[in-house]
Amino acid sequence: MTRKIVILFFVLNLFLLQPIFFPNLADLNAWDEAAYVNSGRELLDRGNLPDFAGNPLMSLFYALTYLPFHNSPFWLVQSDSLGRIFLFALLWLSAYLVAKEVSRFFSPALPADLLMVGLVLVTPLAAQMLRFPSDPMFASLAGLSLWQLLAYHRTSQLKHLWLASVFIGLAALARNDGLVAWVVLLVLVILLGIQSKSWRIAGRAVVATIIPFALFIGGYVLFYGIRTGHFELGTAERTYINFEVGQQAIFSGTGQLDLTTEARLEARRSFGTPEENNYSVFKAIQRNPRVYLQRLVATVKALPENLLRAYGIRFAPILFLLALRGLIELVRQKRYTLLVLLCLWAAPLLTGFIITLFRSGHLLLPFYVLFVLASIGLIALLRGLGNRREAYAWLAVLLALVIYGLVGNKLAIYYSAAVLLAALAIIYILIKPTPTATNGLAVALLILLSAGLILRGELPSPKIRTFNQTPDEQSAVYLANLLEPGTLVAAGTPAPVWMAKMEFANIIAPDVPIHDTPSEFLDWLRIQDIRAVYVDQSLYSTNPGLWALLEAEIGSGLEQVHTNDNGNIQILLVR
Repeated sequence: MTRKIVILFFVLNLFLLQPIFFPNLADLNAWDEAAYVNSGRELLDRGNLPDFAGNPLMSLFYALTYLPFHNSPFWLVQSDSLGRIFLFALLWLSAYLVAKEVSRFFSPALPADLLMVGLVLVTPLAAQMLRFPSDPMFASLAGLSLWQLLAYHRTSQLKHLWLASVFIGLAALARNDGLVAWVVLLVLVILLGIQSKSWRIAGRAVVATIIPFALFIGGYVLFYGIRTGHFELGTAERTYINFEVGQQAIFSGTGQLDLTTEARLEARRSFGTPEENNYSVFKAIQRNPRVYLQRLVATVKALPENLLRAYGIRFAPILFLLALRGLIELVRQKRYTLLVLLCLWAAPLLTGFIITLFRSGHLLLPFYVLFVLASIGLIALLRGLGNRREAYAWLAVLLALVIYGLVGNKLAIYYSAAVLLAALAIIYILIKPTPTATNGLAVALLILLSAGLILRGELPSPKIRTFNQTPDEQSAVYLANLLEPGTLVAAGTPAPVWMAKMEFANIIAPDVPIHDTPSEFLDWLRIQDIRAVYVDQSLYSTNPGLWALLEAEIGSGLEQVHTNDNGNIQILLVR
């Protein structure tokens, strides 16, 4: 019955989020998402391999989703659609398996798996993550690794550690965070080995954790090195770029360029260039510890709000309250090892303090840990409602949140606390729970599921996707017909350029000479062999300094050959 309910919830969620799985070009994340999809095309059409830091598993994944649509002018969004559906299913599967395994540690077994999928259904988490596809891929594979680690803890069967290492190796090929996640896995396995008090068991466990991971990572680095002659991981460079972007913690930009580019330029003024620091974040910090400390303090102060935004302002306060109750329940039942495994699994998030950058997607990566703790906490809450002390404690906490939401004009917090309070009141009146009773739990969960759907609010309106009806798609098709595939085209956003199967020249990169005169800037475009410029709001609105240089040359060095959307989209040929 449980499996049927899980499948029903999954199909229901697919139906409710249907428009998300059939995006048009404007619905894509024009940078990360489009870049990963395009890397699949590059791999299949040209054999271009990314280095390890380029997340090669994502390129292979999107090469497979590109294959059915490689002849379509709208391949980018079609390939992305197939990818979104698969990643969504993988998220569901990993979350369910983690919760299912956790439920086996309790007797009688907790319905943590049902609560987990219920939380995935009612929260907007999946829809948020799909726009950054390496996030759900990494989160799912890391979740599958945790599933196997928990199974090893429960059964002591070594095969589970081999599988855990395989999954974390794949996760590392999807995101560089997997390197840190593997270290956490190894530490947890060592702790379990110490707990077993057997050096032989501990040694075998460590070997099982190391070998598959080393084969995946070492094998790919060797394969890439033989193909290209470069054996570097590339992680230092990628980490350093993220460190520069982390300057946003204390720098809000000038408005002449997009904030990411300006933050990187500002970081170089404070810490020196990447080359001067040999792409070492720690060397950069040593150059200017005062500014770094300012960044770190600002990051810590912003973290609570970032967590609320990541998990949804309507859900986050309740989720964290329930997760806290789950932690208390694990301590009460003396399940300390399970508690440590779950909590330490989220440790890779701490690397965000080094680069002072916490994107919402980063904070969502260990969502299943929060959700499974919240599930344990919710069950403990329902079973403890018959206990006056617990009932009064929750009444006081939720009333405090309601008052705080009203007084502080935090209407989302007020709304979420009020809905949960009402749901618990209904459960208390209808079921009259006792501390040991389990009768009526299904009805209580149904009431809470209804409350969650109410909190979720509006869902995307259903749509029938049609192509070549929007200005950006029409302009991308025009560009594809105008120039030969692979032509270098400058733009402020890459997605339309890639959909036209052109080579993207990032005109808003930190090394672009934006302080030159318009004619000098035009000469720079020619030297770079840039044949055309795709203009949209990412240039004239987000990067007005660059647009001023380009606009001055229209009609002389730049020929306007296409306009759309009342001139908001233009294609300029470099003469």
